[in-house]
Amino acid sequence: MSAQLDVNIDKIDGQMVELIDAFESHPQIQPPNTHPTVFFLLDFIRNTHRMLKDVDPAKFAAGDSGARNAAQEILGRNQFANVLVNDSSGKLALMTGSDPNNPVDLGPEIKAKARALTEV
Repeated sequence: MSAQLDVNIDKIDGQMVELIDAFESHPQIQPPNTHPTVFFLLDFIRNTHRMLKDVDPAKFAAGDSGARNAAQEILGRNQFANVLVNDSSGKLALMTGSDPNNPVDLGPEIKAKARALTEV
């Protein structure tokens, strides 16, 4: 399956940077009262972006299975990030030590940027 993966690594990189920037601008990530859910999501997305930076675009383009598998993992993590960003059930809040009856609203910008990463 990953041998047929056709994605633009540079486009994903740019979209991930935009999403990270949106998270870093979110009022609930600002110290001293960083919201734990926002912090968790930003950390997850940053780690995924670091994984992307480790993918060699030349190897990916040449069909290297390691690079292709890494890219597939990154796409899956971006799908999962989108699910988490759009969680309204309270389960994510519970996992991150927040109030599950009052999940954080990340706003339309972050939601749109997370969704865009699933459409690559």
